[in-house]
Amino acid sequence: MKKAKTNKAFDRAVEDITEVFMFDHWTRFYFIFEEGKKLMVKVPEEVCSQVDKEYPALKGLLDLMNNEEIDQQKSMNTVCSFIGARFDGTKYNGKIVPKVFDSKAFKMEMYLFNLWIKGHESYLESEVMTFANWKELYAGWRDQDEVKNYVERLGNAGQGAHIQPPTCSTVQ
Repeated sequence: MKKAKTNKAFDRAVEDITEVFMFDHWTRFYFIFEEGKKLMVKVPEEVCSQVDKEYPALKGLLDLMNNEEIDQQKSMNTVCSFIGARFDGTKYNGKIVPKVFDSKAFKMEMYLFNLWIKGHESYLESEVMTFANWKELYAGWRDQDEVKNYVERLGNAGQGAHIQPPTCSTVQ
């Protein structure tokens, strides 16, 4: 019986950690501005208020990033520190979070999320969307039969196999 509990906690941890990375990407996608030779995260107050209302658990990450200089390394450090402080040994058993980062489930979800962004980049750039919109669009894309079939083929493929990504033309 204990094994099923661990699996549920693990699955929730994968979802929570994936959401943090998605949120970080959303923030950097829309709210990085160049100031002199620096890249700065500048999230408008109304967006901060909306995040606080809709995703209070992620507001702390936004607070760490907002009005700060950013680069890839600092972004990764901030996200990992946030995950460590919020989940590792607090919300989840201390052994779960490291396992999530090494898991096929997490790596697959991050791969698919990045694939979705690449495939929908021009649409996503057409207007500043809320994080809730991103999550909804991504979930709709993930729910398409073509994407489900692709995920299944990926899951069944051996190491190093090359599987053509789905070519969904509809924006979800």
